[in-house]
Amino acid sequence: MSARLGIIGGYLGSGKSTLVNRLLAGVLPGRTAVVVNDFGSINIDADLIASASGDTIELSNGCICCQISDDASRTMTALAARGDLDHVLCEVSGVGDPGQLATWRDFPGFSPGPVLVCADATSIRRLLRDEYVGDTVARQLAAAEVVLVTKTDLALPTETEDAAKACQSAAPQARLILQDAVDPGVSAAEALAAPAREAGGDVAGRDAGNRRPGGAKHAEAHASATLECPDPVDVEALTRALAAQSGSLVRAKGIVRGYAGTWHEVQLAGGRVDARARSKDQLSPGRPALVLIAAGPDSGRLVREAAAALEPVAGRASHRMSAIPRPNAPGGRGGDGRAGLGIRGLR
Repeated sequence: MSARLGIIGGYLGSGKSTLVNRLLAGVLPGRTAVVVNDFGSINIDADLIASASGDTIELSNGCICCQISDDASRTMTALAARGDLDHVLCEVSGVGDPGQLATWRDFPGFSPGPVLVCADATSIRRLLRDEYVGDTVARQLAAAEVVLVTKTDLALPTETEDAAKACQSAAPQARLILQDAVDPGVSAAEALAAPAREAGGDVAGRDAGNRRPGGAKHAEAHASATLECPDPVDVEALTRALAAQSGSLVRAKGIVRGYAGTWHEVQLAGGRVDARARSKDQLSPGRPALVLIAAGPDSGRLVREAAAALEPVAGRASHRMSAIPRPNAPGGRGGDGRAGLGIRGLR
């Protein structure tokens, strides 16, 4: 049996991990495997885990979650050889090009599913116009066969309408689906049931004519810092401090422990900060930390300053910097096979 391989892409904070969580809850018929960069972003209830070994978690509903370690090709080859899967879905990092991974759909053991790109209804128009990240966002949309407009529950009707028009303009080849604000699982199933390659041709090279002058340089203009938070923190103070940095950061995401011992997921996306307590049944994070991401020519300085501002309210915190390289050249399966998967934790 060939598993239908779908690719899930979209810029930082566009709702990819939320979509993956819905898929792991059994939205699609049959048995589904989801390939992610890091288990830390996935909300898996402990009572749903049937078995866990290394980089694979098998759930009692038949779904499988695989974490990419050092070699994506090894993970993909193993999934293709299983023969007991109906769907395999790969989540690309927030700065990755989903078109690069699309060539895996021709690998023996897989059949083509869609390249799905998530677009945040509240921010996609601004992102496409952004001098430094617009090229990255446009390239992701140009690779899409399906565009899922997310966060419609947070957007005004006019915002959703304008977002849809912007996506249609940036991805005229793609099928456009607006997320159902009441039952988003229905939209997720519809998006991933769509036929693959509706526009035909080479997905990886489809956007060749859509790149802006200087786009390669701008696509590299991301930097990140990881704020380690080993001690309990004042979650409310942390979210206030993070909100004060929303003008400097394009994304922040992590898990911290509050003074009462409860784990909290803390996120900044589209200028909004959200902190939610995790259920006691969910897996505890291996490392309490907050990843901060900035974009633009001063991204390194911006993320350093943001990390320094957050350290006083993040307990006994320390931070380390890393650059976010531009995704590998199109081709999808060359080298170590990580094409488009990007850096762990950055979504």
